[in-house]
Amino acid sequence: MTLFAARGLVKRFGGVSAVDGVDIDVADGEIHALIGPNGAGKSTLVNLISGLLRPDAGTLTLDGADLTRMRADRRVRAGLSRCFQVTSIFRDATVRDNLLLAVQAHAGGHFRCFGVRDAEPALREAAFGLARRVGLEADFDRVAGALPHGAQRKLDVALALAARPRLLLLDEPMAGMGPDESARMIELIAALRRDAAILLIEHDMDAVFQLADRVSVLVYGRVLAAGTPAAIKADPRVQSVYLGTEGER
Repeated sequence: MTLFAARGLVKRFGGVSAVDGVDIDVADGEIHALIGPNGAGKSTLVNLISGLLRPDAGTLTLDGADLTRMRADRRVRAGLSRCFQVTSIFRDATVRDNLLLAVQAHAGGHFRCFGVRDAEPALREAAFGLARRVGLEADFDRVAGALPHGAQRKLDVALALAARPRLLLLDEPMAGMGPDESARMIELIAALRRDAAILLIEHDMDAVFQLADRVSVLVYGRVLAAGTPAAIKADPRVQSVYLGTEGER
């Protein structure tokens, strides 16, 4: 069953079409990878999906809701959550307080001081549950900025999960990681399909082919090919485009 669909998406910057008639969909419970060489328009497409940019043409739907003109915050309430390429956490706060803020933000109500919030058992349990979900329960009381890079990325994922998304956008989650950290992130992403469908943007092809049910290849703002990892691996057109070095739009 299709959960998310983009149809005919177009985004122009001056005379340049960064996204040019893109169709892409993600099924419920699926990991769908979006790949392409630098300059393919991946960042622009993800910004259109998350609401940071408005399309010049086309539509976006999530679980039957029309997202096309919806503000980014309303898209989150509709079931869309995103992790960015650059980790977005409160570095001077503990893992606990990062997650308490996220849990309370999505639960609604007024923000209060950390001590009062932390005294509320339901919020504390939800925050600890998120830490456990991403493997950070042992780091619950550590300052976020003191965590290794891989653990900070996990915290970023936990903050996105606080919104209880139907669709999770993961924008290069393995960026800057060594082999061991990447392996642990791959395990986490594979497990997250129980929580949400995932649109994965990633340059690590080993990770993509391990994780993805389907892969879409974006080149010069258009979908060059889409299919199973095996079909994408064997496609000579896909092999050739990875020789390009043009900068990402």
